[in-house]
Amino acid sequence: MSRELWKPRLIRWANTGPGRGIVLCTRLDLPKTVLGRKILKRKTMNPSFSWLHKIKGEVRRDELLSAHTSMRIGGPADIFILPRDMADLATVLKYRGTTPMFVLGEGSNLLVRDRGIRGIVVSLKESFKAIQGPLFDTGDAQEETALLRVGAGVKMSFLAKYAARFGLTGIERLAGIPGSVGGALIMNAGAEGMEIGKVVESVIRITPSGERETLRRDQLSFHYRKTVFPSEEGIIVEAALRLRKSDAAGVQAGMDAHLTRRSQKQPLTIPNSGSIFKNPPGDAAGRLIEAAGLKGAHFGQAAVSLKHGNFIVNQGRATARDVISLIEHIQKTVKDKFGVDLEREIIFVGE
Repeated sequence: MSRELWKPRLIRWANTGPGRGIVLCTRLDLPKTVLGRKILKRKTMNPSFSWLHKIKGEVRRDELLSAHTSMRIGGPADIFILPRDMADLATVLKYRGTTPMFVLGEGSNLLVRDRGIRGIVVSLKESFKAIQGPLFDTGDAQEETALLRVGAGVKMSFLAKYAARFGLTGIERLAGIPGSVGGALIMNAGAEGMEIGKVVESVIRITPSGERETLRRDQLSFHYRKTVFPSEEGIIVEAALRLRKSDAAGVQAGMDAHLTRRSQKQPLTIPNSGSIFKNPPGDAAGRLIEAAGLKGAHFGQAAVSLKHGNFIVNQGRATARDVISLIEHIQKTVKDKFGVDLEREIIFVGE
């Protein structure tokens, strides 16, 4: 390669090397197709990210979030960080300034729009996976319980099975939830009458100033598919869960029965985000959608599951726009037929 072609490369390297201000530019400025998925043009951000070299974990630019969501949909993130530990999280919080930040777990119950997420996405899927305990305690009620300290990155399915081995009851019906502990805490995830909020004793967060903060149970308010925190800022890194001791065989049998029912009723083999709508009082969203004749309805390659009306599946190359159009169609149809306003459980993020 000629000397002239190397000059601009050396200049760019000198201006963006370690310790220098980085001008963040996307490689995806023009519409193109990557692995069969059309990537749309979007705005770029130009803040300084010279501090990224301080991160001990992994840092990626223009990372497609379709690889990190259970629906396999989502445009690029400007900066995608897989932190190694709490020190990395403190670094992000300390230096990000006014740059927007989104914390991502397993990417379930989530729809990332097609233009992606501007700013920083912090993913806990590769870290904070430790489980400490169980620590057994009889207590004043003479009922044996145990405390588990669980990292926010632990998958709910793994946690439920871990607890069942010790005969601990209270979360066995959460074994089918595809998300992580952190996401489950934010959404107060539940199934068949069990909710994670019922067993939470405390939660540990990293505050915007990088400090470790412990929130007691009485500082939290648990509602249907939502947990209210004293403030919205901070990153959950750990939770202490209080579970009751029971018969191990009985707990395992209950979990197995739940997983069998779930596999029979839900489209587990096709990319989806879990339940799309909250159940209205006294009814089930899936029943209303099926009664409205919407099973199998589709926009593009996003379709209402034939197994369960409250699930939308990605049949291959669905876009976020396909999913949103289908959701709006479902809401309008159910409202027109039954006068019921279906409230979304799935969260929309990005552009």
